[in-house]
Amino acid sequence: MEKKNIAVIASRLKCVDAVSVEAEKWIDKYSKLGYDVHLVAGKFGEPVDLPHFELPEMDYKHPEVRGVKRIVFSAKLDKDGKKAAEILMNSLVKRIKGPLRNYLVQKKIHVLSIEDALSSVKNLPLNMALSQIVGELGIPTISRYHYLPWDNPYFAKFDNFPKIMANIPPQLKNIVHITNTVNAKEALAGRKVISRMIPNTMDLDKLQKVDDYNRDFRESLGIREDQLIFLQPTRVKRNKFVERSIKLVAEMNGIMKRDNVLLITGSPVYSRGNYFEEIVKKIRKQGVNVIFVNDRVFLGRHQNQQQKFYSIHDAYVHADVVLYPNTSDAFGNPIIEAVAYRKPVVVNSFPNLKSFLDKGFRFVVMDQKVDAEVISDTYELITDKDKLKETVDHNFRLLEQSYSSNALDDSLMPILNEFDSQKSFISKVADLIPTSFPRSLWRRGGQSGQSRQSGEGEPKKKSFKGQGTRQDSKRKAPDLRNRKGGYREPVKNVQEKKG
Repeated sequence: MEKKNIAVIASRLKCVDAVSVEAEKWIDKYSKLGYDVHLVAGKFGEPVDLPHFELPEMDYKHPEVRGVKRIVFSAKLDKDGKKAAEILMNSLVKRIKGPLRNYLVQKKIHVLSIEDALSSVKNLPLNMALSQIVGELGIPTISRYHYLPWDNPYFAKFDNFPKIMANIPPQLKNIVHITNTVNAKEALAGRKVISRMIPNTMDLDKLQKVDDYNRDFRESLGIREDQLIFLQPTRVKRNKFVERSIKLVAEMNGIMKRDNVLLITGSPVYSRGNYFEEIVKKIRKQGVNVIFVNDRVFLGRHQNQQQKFYSIHDAYVHADVVLYPNTSDAFGNPIIEAVAYRKPVVVNSFPNLKSFLDKGFRFVVMDQKVDAEVISDTYELITDKDKLKETVDHNFRLLEQSYSSNALDDSLMPILNEFDSQKSFISKVADLIPTSFPRSLWRRGGQSGQSRQSGEGEPKKKSFKGQGTRQDSKRKAPDLRNRKGGYREPVKNVQEKKG
């Protein structure tokens, strides 16, 4: 296959959340298939080795983006309110679209792999900007959906912009829509969007083990060897139901007469009602040892002179039990991750659980609460070593059959082969774009990625100072900023060669 450039785009990458974790698997897969992978996001949770572009306005937690979200979705807007909201949205769309579009053109990106951003409305301007870019450039695009906005009452309550919402996700001929659950596939079909279902997978060849780096994981976090680690690998958010995990660990502690630990890897999420404060009160009331490690556990390992930071895989290696008490329409990534690491799983009954149970997976299942049966089944499973081994080995064999990276190859390759026959805007003009394309036309909001190999004819990048760079002709590149903080597209400045 001819070497091609693919850009993996998301609001956030390299963070400890379901979208980032699953995106990482596809990034690895694209690299193995011979693509030059570029990462594009509003925020990277850790250092990035691949070529990358960071644009803060793409982050759903950017203050202006959060402001737009509150305006658009938290109240009914009158005519003037809608007009004001449109002005704010359009300003952000321009600030995202210009630099992002120019990066894709300048880097000659042949394929886009978009993680959730064409369905998520947590950053509505990013959704709109990406939809326009995909339509204008005609780049073959894989659009994956982890969450659908209409499943969340918050986004559906006021319907201030029905035309915009009706176009989510955009129906363009160059987009292949990918869902990871049957429910999501059926939901899109109800909106006349045809999608292909590719479940989340695990690369079993890359599983972490106990090694010299993570051997001190327990000691570093102050956990004794006689304490069981109950791992909840989610953020602290109301629909993650951390209180169920607290109750279960409290019950186990009472029965076992031990001070077991609840380890939570994700960060607290701001929400109305002060959910985190509620959780802290429950922790104190029930006397459970809860350790929040979002500042120590990341998607990958790294360290500085002061401290060592572990990967989410290190947490799975040292966990004794994995808890997934969520009520969610998501796939349930922690379930297959726990199974891959041969850990017992206690899971709440959520929509996609049926797809696992139908395949024969064995879990302790709670029906929206921690009752006597859940407590008894959990205790029996973790104390009966023979039953525990038989259960985790059985689940692992099923994982190999249905959720391994081999299954991803079978689903992804036909799509990429289809793309090879498509001619996008990028493919048609790639040879016409000068290598000295003004970097100021796309750089903004952070450092772009360095090429993985030196000697590619690209000068060392400097941080963007708002000034144009001198070209070989000693002509100053245009400053694309406008007085409102937006960016104009440099259409007239791109000189195409005439052959």
